[in-house]
Amino acid sequence: MAANDSRNLGLAAVALVAFAAMLAWLLISPSSDAAMHEEPAASADDPEPSAAAAPARATSAEKPTPAAAAQLGPSAEPALDVDLFAGPMPDFMTEAHTRVLDKKWLNVEMQKKLYHYGQEHKDDARPQLLLGWDSMNREWYGIAVRMYRIAYRADKRAKHDPSMLRDLLFVASRYDKTEFREATEIIKEAYGEEALPRIDEEISALRVRGELTGSERLERLRKALTGRE
Repeated sequence: MAANDSRNLGLAAVALVAFAAMLAWLLISPSSDAAMHEEPAASADDPEPSAAAAPARATSAEKPTPAAAAQLGPSAEPALDVDLFAGPMPDFMTEAHTRVLDKKWLNVEMQKKLYHYGQEHKDDARPQLLLGWDSMNREWYGIAVRMYRIAYRADKRAKHDPSMLRDLLFVASRYDKTEFREATEIIKEAYGEEALPRIDEEISALRVRGELTGSERLERLRKALTGRE
């Protein structure tokens, strides 16, 4: 049994690395949205994360918890609230939606189904939103930004999902280079100056908590949106 257990753990680890490598390619690929139309590597289920592995975050079907609100400051959702998951959806997507709301990682089979559904339904933002939320839960923040960008370009209503701007600002406040640049680009494309009130709230919240480096990054983001010093 010990040998079988070791072999199964090894296969699970290989599966996780294979899928992570594919998603990492999405992060660095120069062709942004075309990445969703490539074939992912086949692999087995991912291991479940510990409770501490998934950061607190809001999704379209829930409001931020007090812990999540404390993490990023007061929530100011976009003026229009759109729940793209309110209507009927395939059973596998319903299951994936439930898992990400529960902060549980999607296994590789679910990820592949979402991936292929996104290939076949290029105007449906839901697969990419779910992959984005899963990436946030895994702390794959750069990949999450890519998924949000693809979701927005599939369906412009994705910008009104309560998670999207919140998560993009979360990432922008924590990174200086690739993740910051790509988060800035999609915020500029999807929201423009509409995002300024939320950015100002996050800057204030970061300053209150003494997170000055994060507030400085969002100041840079603000300048990128307005073109003003």
